[in-house]
Amino acid sequence: MRGVLNIAALITSLVVSGCVTTSMQGYADRQLPSKPIRHIAALVSAPGALGPQIQTSVNEEAQKRGVASQDALIIFPPTRNYSNDEIRRGLAQNGIDAVLTIQVGDTGVISQYAGTIFQSHTSGTFTGTGTATTFGNSTNISIGGVSQQSTFGSATPIYRHSRRTEFHARLIEASSGRTLWIGNGQVSASGRLFVGDRTSASSSISAIFDDLQQKQILSPTS
Repeated sequence: MRGVLNIAALITSLVVSGCVTTSMQGYADRQLPSKPIRHIAALVSAPGALGPQIQTSVNEEAQKRGVASQDALIIFPPTRNYSNDEIRRGLAQNGIDAVLTIQVGDTGVISQYAGTIFQSHTSGTFTGTGTATTFGNSTNISIGGVSQQSTFGSATPIYRHSRRTEFHARLIEASSGRTLWIGNGQVSASGRLFVGDRTSASSSISAIFDDLQQKQILSPTS
């Protein structure tokens, strides 16, 4: 019985375990900003609860790198349309150096049937009587009895979880309106522990900020 349980636990571990793979390609304008970007406004477009989690990840990642970050929708509430002059004035009043727009496409969590683990345990009793008759060098044995057995089992379906998140990002200089950087990438996650909103969001945003900093667009980490 213990051997069966150990095998079941091993199979379950293999099925629900997983990993996260992030790929990213970014392109910076040949003319870098006159000074590194230190204050950004982030405008996020993402499905469901992933949007707020990405906005949170932007704030956390920016803070790690010594960059200030604000939600663009707080500066410009989505209650009406804004003219270009209003946008420029609002960005300047809030000290925004650049606007980071992020568009996200997400498959959500996909569950795929991966098999069933069956566990069982059998117990029982046997009651019997017998006779033995000897003739010379041979012995005949006759045994009769009653056997009672009970088997208990359980079947547990196992599912493999996966998720794919694609993102498209652009960094726009607030003073001139020109595009400083564009980037595209995706996050592929598998395993129950790795397919949540937080993993997809943090992996996407970390890749974006890594590329921005490698290309010397953001101020260096203090």
